[in-house]
Amino acid sequence: MRPILATADLSLIESAEIALDAAGIWTMTRNENASGLPGSPTIVTVIEDGDYERALAVVRTLQVTPRQPWWNASWARRTTRAWLILLLILVAVLCGNIFLR
Repeated sequence: MRPILATADLSLIESAEIALDAAGIWTMTRNENASGLPGSPTIVTVIEDGDYERALAVVRTLQVTPRQPWWNASWARRTTRAWLILLLILVAVLCGNIFLR
């Protein structure tokens, strides 16, 4: 048994497991439940030492998608716009109450 991948990125671990399974390479995962915790990587190991080089080639073909900042999410723009409109309405109401007295 040789470790092939150690990361805290759960989607990368699952992608590697699926790709290695599709290639017919047996794997074992350690610390799978701790992958969401900081500083505790999940380790994917190859059971058969003869499959190690082939498994490395499969894992190298995987593409890691970079994390997007929250402000680029589609919901963030709508929510920010709604909060700004609500703030403008609140300011208009408060200014109206002050000047109309």
